[in-house]
Amino acid sequence: MARPRAFDPTSTLKKAMMVFWERGYFNTSIDDIVAATGVSRYGLYDIYGSKRGLFLAALDHYYETIFAMMLASVARPGASVKEIREYFDLLFSYAGRPAGWIGCLMCNSASEVAPFDPDVALRVKRFRDNATKAFRCALAHAAKKGELRRGIDPAKHADFLTGALQTVWLLARAGAGRKAITNHIEATLATLDRK
Repeated sequence: MARPRAFDPTSTLKKAMMVFWERGYFNTSIDDIVAATGVSRYGLYDIYGSKRGLFLAALDHYYETIFAMMLASVARPGASVKEIREYFDLLFSYAGRPAGWIGCLMCNSASEVAPFDPDVALRVKRFRDNATKAFRCALAHAAKKGELRRGIDPAKHADFLTGALQTVWLLARAGAGRKAITNHIEATLATLDRK
């Protein structure tokens, strides 16, 4: 008979995700994960196979929980300019606080790990693609409602907004400060003004 696990995999994954988020993949050792979770390396390897397997699971968990929660209002049917503005307000509420320096796990991984790992690159691509799709649908809906300035192409502007959201996290991670992040978001949202 198999011995039952003595730890909660979901709680362990959340804790491991936070370590990767704060330290990055390459700067995190399996001993760091053991210290943060209280789970032995053998217990971690039993479920995830390796540090890399645990990191991929952490990226999936981040995508399914934090990213999905933040993008939910923009991704819902009928979303428009209002929801895009609310999204960037929510983004600032996280990125503009002192703990915002940790950035976004997906954005951090895009530059740190994705160039060297195709499975991470696929997860980063899914993150970007879904953000862009949500923005594109919201912008197309806004255009139908007459909320956008003439000449704004929803597909091109969706790519711009996805780049802008990644830049918010880059500014936070770089310690640019609240004013720089505010200026960036205000300039981004000004592109949605009808004037």
